[in-house]
Amino acid sequence: MPSHFPKAVRRWPQHANQRDYVMAEHVNEIQDEIAGISATLGVMPTEYLDASGKTVSYTTVDSRLDIIQREQERLRYYQDGLLDAAKTGWNLPICSLRSSGTSIPQTVNQSQPNHPVNDWHPVLFDKPVIDPLNLAPKPTLSLVCPQTGWWVISCRTMMWVPGRGPKTQSTDHKMDTRLHIPNVSTDAGTDGDSAPLGTYGFHRNNPSYSGAWYQGEKLAVEVRHMGNKPVTNAPVTDPIGPQTVFTWIGLTYIRALPKDMVTRPDWDADPLTP
Repeated sequence: MPSHFPKAVRRWPQHANQRDYVMAEHVNEIQDEIAGISATLGVMPTEYLDASGKTVSYTTVDSRLDIIQREQERLRYYQDGLLDAAKTGWNLPICSLRSSGTSIPQTVNQSQPNHPVNDWHPVLFDKPVIDPLNLAPKPTLSLVCPQTGWWVISCRTMMWVPGRGPKTQSTDHKMDTRLHIPNVSTDAGTDGDSAPLGTYGFHRNNPSYSGAWYQGEKLAVEVRHMGNKPVTNAPVTDPIGPQTVFTWIGLTYIRALPKDMVTRPDWDADPLTP
């Protein structure tokens, strides 16, 4: 007779010693089920022949099934990650803003060019291009993260290289741009360049940041510019004067962070951040 397995599980009668007769059909039924189980599992079910023709052996069928299940869960995790933006309704890219022009004073102390107040000045974002979450509903010096997640933030700043004036002390001109996340990183992304005074064209800085950005954290694009000639007895007044910076920034939400990562841990801040 054909076995019940794998379409069904056969029910077995109970037998008692010295009371029931064990008939040949009882043994045959057992043999049928063993044959059905063997045919279902196949030969050497603890082995797997991979795509390269190599045989991979497992200790038991149970261990092989466990590994298959773990791989399935891993694939589902990454698939969910790829679909995360679509599932939460966040369409990419998320935001594109620009500054129509921000006047940036020159550095006041060329002997200490890292002064956090006198050197770095935020740009004013006043021209939203794509802004579905209203990161800049009105002109703002800082952008507030609307959703905790992994972000890619890219920025481009441009400043005209100032011409040499009759009273200019500096021999060339330098511009630096940084992405500043207060209390976390003063320079989450940085870029800078130098050019001789009078050079035709623009300074072009392109800082970027790829990493965790937590809901409520602020981000500012800050710029400084200065002449590079060493000046003794600083601070000095360099006649280069303020310069206008034009800025573009794009913010892309990539995916959510693990559920336990609600706020930025203390140890994630830059060690030199004041």
